[in-house]
Amino acid sequence: MTSPKNSSSSRSVRRVPLPRFFQKRFRHVILHITERCNLQCKSCFVRKSTQELSLEDARLLAGKLGRPRWLDIGGGEPFLHPQLPEICSLFPDSDITIPTNGQDPEYIETTVSTIAQKHRKPLTIAVSLDGFEETNDCIRGSGSFARGLESFQRLRALPGITLKVNTVVCNANANSLLDFMAFIRAEEADYHSLLLLRGQPEDRSLALPPLEFLKENSSAILKRLASYHYGSKRNPLLHSLKKRYQRYLWTVSLRTLEEERCFVPCQAPWLHRVVYADGRLSMCELMPASGNLLEESMETLEKEMEKALKNQEAKYGSCFCTHNCNMAENIMTHPPSILSVILGIRP
Repeated sequence: MTSPKNSSSSRSVRRVPLPRFFQKRFRHVILHITERCNLQCKSCFVRKSTQELSLEDARLLAGKLGRPRWLDIGGGEPFLHPQLPEICSLFPDSDITIPTNGQDPEYIETTVSTIAQKHRKPLTIAVSLDGFEETNDCIRGSGSFARGLESFQRLRALPGITLKVNTVVCNANANSLLDFMAFIRAEEADYHSLLLLRGQPEDRSLALPPLEFLKENSSAILKRLASYHYGSKRNPLLHSLKKRYQRYLWTVSLRTLEEERCFVPCQAPWLHRVVYADGRLSMCELMPASGNLLEESMETLEKEMEKALKNQEAKYGSCFCTHNCNMAENIMTHPPSILSVILGIRP
């Protein structure tokens, strides 16, 4: 969720770019490789078309993007791209996360196995399920729950990956959310990501649940989230830190919604970049593109993104959002937040 027109730059924390050395170590890129999708989810806010990133263009982009610390493969549905494994191989030094709607279970299982055998850095697969069958299929389409769950169950048996479930939290699934979280926990996911609805969804009747509802259920939600090992079962210290991070992320997100301001300085465009299938580059999925990385240098577009950020803040004030992907690198590079996570202190 982003509401620049209602935000106040005087109340939000000031953005300060990290030194170049740290930018290179903590950079996060979302690379949309296709705009094709085999579902029409009511909660989705991304553009759909037949646009697809060619392998040749992917190589060019990989050279300009360098070695991002984290790479999220985006879409559309990434597994519709016939050269997904080859694109992943262009980023051997990145932790890769690939979301999927899970609608082609056998193909997804085979493709993930191929990627996992070759990629030596952490590989996370995120299967999207937005509730039990009736709720999920109402949001994502008839039969999508059964196929998505089958994909999850097939992937659970694969070695070398972290497997999670993504759930977009909205007014259509809020009442059954706690029961659904218990169901996913029993399915033995490595963890469960709750993504608060953001952007302009396809179905404008969808909205975030009332803030009071989220606050009232926070204790139960956090208890369920704390039951996961987050892919770190053999490392108790890392397991503990990841649980504290998830609690901090949820708490900061609700406080952001309540006060409509940013508490952790956003590092877009210095750490966070979004590249679309046609090469357009943006600092954030909710902000307009600043140019095309296939046609212009990264140095030129970095300046354009900084200029766009200044213009945006001058016109609307500082934006705020609860995007999990953005929040990760923001928290990890913000000393007060790091201290809060380590000590288990609420923001």
